[in-house]
Amino acid sequence: MKCAICGIQIDSVDEAVEQGWTPSFCDGEIQHDPSCPACTDSLLQINEHGEWQVKEKFRGKIEFLEERRAAKPTC
Repeated sequence: MKCAICGIQIDSVDEAVEQGWTPSFCDGEIQHDPSCPACTDSLLQINEHGEWQVKEKFRGKIEFLEERRAAKPTC
């Protein structure tokens, strides 16, 4: 499993739960999975519905791992 923000990897879901990974979060209307504890602490917050979201000051400014992969040439 990889952090959707920084790309750090963890070997198992059990290990991720033990270390406090966030299973999913939103940046505006887009949902991303998962976030490591360091990225969660610095970039995410819990909204009024109890869901993780990107802090207002970072919305639309983070380049997510899947976006970096999509931007790379395929050959």
